[in-house]
Amino acid sequence: MAEILIADDDPDVTKMMAAILRQAGHKVITCDSGVAALKTLGIQPDDATAELPDILILDIMMPKTDGYMAATVIRKNPRTRAIPILVVSALHDLSRLFTATLQVEEFLTKPFTPEDLTGRVAKILKGRKPLA
Repeated sequence: MAEILIADDDPDVTKMMAAILRQAGHKVITCDSGVAALKTLGIQPDDATAELPDILILDIMMPKTDGYMAATVIRKNPRTRAIPILVVSALHDLSRLFTATLQVEEFLTKPFTPEDLTGRVAKILKGRKPLA
């Protein structure tokens, strides 16, 4: 199916999302911060050989580089700007900000069900454009 990168600083949430997505047949990579996500994507430091995921699942509230800052950097980078982003957060009030200013594909409010997560991922995969 798809390769999915999850960036969330809560290990329990990360494990749960990874298990749900692996059970749905996806390959999952996890990291615990926005800084680690940028490194994994080959942005900071610059690494043009880094493999890019089909989808990025990004938490908003993370230390140092939060999800908003990470998404901003990802969208400005020519190599990563087309990666679909699913923002997952307990902060429902920010959904419009993320979808309007950063063009994220989906926003999922915590808590969510496994069906909510797999449904949003399936929706993104169905409508995605190939990465440049």
